[in-house]
Amino acid sequence: MYSDKNDLLTKAKELLKEEMTNISYTTWIKNLEIESINDNKIILIAQSTIQKDAIESRLFDLVVNTFNFITNKNCEIKIVEKTELQNLEYIPEDTEDYTQTETYSNSCLDPKLTFDTFVVGDNNKFAHAAALAVAESPAASYNPLFIYGGVGLRKNTFNACDWE
Repeated sequence: MYSDKNDLLTKAKELLKEEMTNISYTTWIKNLEIESINDNKIILIAQSTIQKDAIESRLFDLVVNTFNFITNKNCEIKIVEKTELQNLEYIPEDTEDYTQTETYSNSCLDPKLTFDTFVVGDNNKFAHAAALAVAESPAASYNPLFIYGGVGLRKNTFNACDWE
């Protein structure tokens, strides 16, 4: 139906933009790229691990349904991080998950407090989007980022570190 993979991606992005908020679209979908289309198998490229994980955990069904609608086929969607794609010579078909675990052994940050575990609701969508924007490109927007809230809301949670 679509002769060019970029035409397919453009149409998918147009439909997805109508189905989600502007912040979500801009944050997660806008900079997606398409690596290949092989029959009904589509490989999408995410720019970061955060983007890949967010799409897989929150938006995967919407993305799959959008490509199914456009192509009129049952598509198999794989999302691969850009740096991960450069390290792979090929992507085996039977591999279920390409996620790599990141370790921050010298960090004082609590590894349980990540964007993946953050619960986004109607009352904190903007705060989530602002924090994500700062994390993805520091000093580009919301500089400086001030976080304000009541006592006990874990605004500055970190593990105990040796401050020598």
